[in-house]
Amino acid sequence: MKLLISILCLLMTPAAACFAQNSIDNLVENISTVGNSTFTSAVERDSKTRRIIKVVKKLSLEGTTSHQLRKAFEAEKHSGTFTEKCENNVRTLMLTTQDTKATRIYMLRMEDDNQYPKSETTIIIRRK
Repeated sequence: MKLLISILCLLMTPAAACFAQNSIDNLVENISTVGNSTFTSAVERDSKTRRIIKVVKKLSLEGTTSHQLRKAFEAEKHSGTFTEKCENNVRTLMLTTQDTKATRIYMLRMEDDNQYPKSETTIIIRRK
């Protein structure tokens, strides 16, 4: 029985990281298509094989939607390495996840003491 539980836990750990990626990625995609926001995406490719090496996505916005992003980051902090710090009234949340295909870094920078804060979300996906 202990062996079965251990195996199930090992199988579910990568799935939890995948769900975290999907929830933050989906929220950024949804916010970027509606409302007042600026979304930029850049892709780096291998010049010989044209294979994608790195993808960088950046979402800048202002308003209460920033609080939704913060809640998503805090809800997913268990799925990887999470750090949070506040400096000069700017809160920075960073989540790093790894799987067999890629390393993902999610970063949210937002004003801390503002009801309608400015925020900047950056997602870096580095393929292995």
